[in-house]
Amino acid sequence: MNYKKFNNTDLNVSPVCLGTVNYGTAMSEEDSKAQISAFLDAGGNFLDTAHIYGDWGDGPKCVSERIIGRWIKENGHRDEIVLATKGAHPDWGYMDIPRVNKKGIEKDLTESLEYLNTDYIDLYFLHRDDPETPVSEIMECLDDARKAGKIRYYGCSNWALPRIKEAQAYCEANGLQGFTCNQLMWSLADINFYNLEDKTFILMDEETRAYHAETGMNVMAYMSIAKGYFVRRAAGEDLPAGVTDVYGNPSNDAIYELSRQVVSEGKYTYMDLAYMYIMAENLFPAVPIASFDNEDHLSACVASMEKNIPEDIIARFAELKKYVYWK
Repeated sequence: MNYKKFNNTDLNVSPVCLGTVNYGTAMSEEDSKAQISAFLDAGGNFLDTAHIYGDWGDGPKCVSERIIGRWIKENGHRDEIVLATKGAHPDWGYMDIPRVNKKGIEKDLTESLEYLNTDYIDLYFLHRDDPETPVSEIMECLDDARKAGKIRYYGCSNWALPRIKEAQAYCEANGLQGFTCNQLMWSLADINFYNLEDKTFILMDEETRAYHAETGMNVMAYMSIAKGYFVRRAAGEDLPAGVTDVYGNPSNDAIYELSRQVVSEGKYTYMDLAYMYIMAENLFPAVPIASFDNEDHLSACVASMEKNIPEDIIARFAELKKYVYWK
């Protein structure tokens, strides 16, 4: 397996990151732990979770982190895993009350270290932003945690590009590490932003991609297979409104037709194309975050990690991309 070197870090990560958003809710603890083991056995080493994951369920808070922590305690291998988590998300059910401040960051980070059964987190993200909190307070807090050995690198998730630029400028002027990675919503499919239920999601667009190309900042893409839009469409499924509302648009019709042509040649599957579109980015390191419902989905993803998509096919997809329909 060809690992990716994240710029401005010593992190070498598998070409796909294991997403754990469903651990302890849609997926049992037993199945969740088995999935981590299977992912590592297949050559993966990159795990992504968040302090908020599972808080919508009936079980304990932070259940995804707790399950991963119990797996680490039972199996070891901590030094073989690149572990990413996210904090300072608004409390579940209170999205209008931001927590991106020194108090919120320190509280969540302390709890994440405890639940994950680890002394350090390789890559720590702020899950949301609060434009009312000065970047100086935020970045100094993160860098203090880095200096204390609690985190090795830090990044942002769902931060608007102007705020990222402001934060990076502050870090450069004050000798801080700065963000090394950005998590955002990005896939082969273009997105109808106006139909997104959560308008705090930040999406990849041409301006953001140009910024990453210029700076080399690493990217992790969530919802990287667009809720299976192309896979399910090809299978003839009746797509739910929550999928068609977000992904039903003219450019995705064209992307689907090109995908159908490529798949008909027999070398690639629709899932291959979804994952490889992100993995093939050559202007900056990019890794899709993938969550799996079952072993077959995990096996299909592992197969995708071993493939390479020709540049001419990527170029044909790029010509069709609009990225975002804002209205």
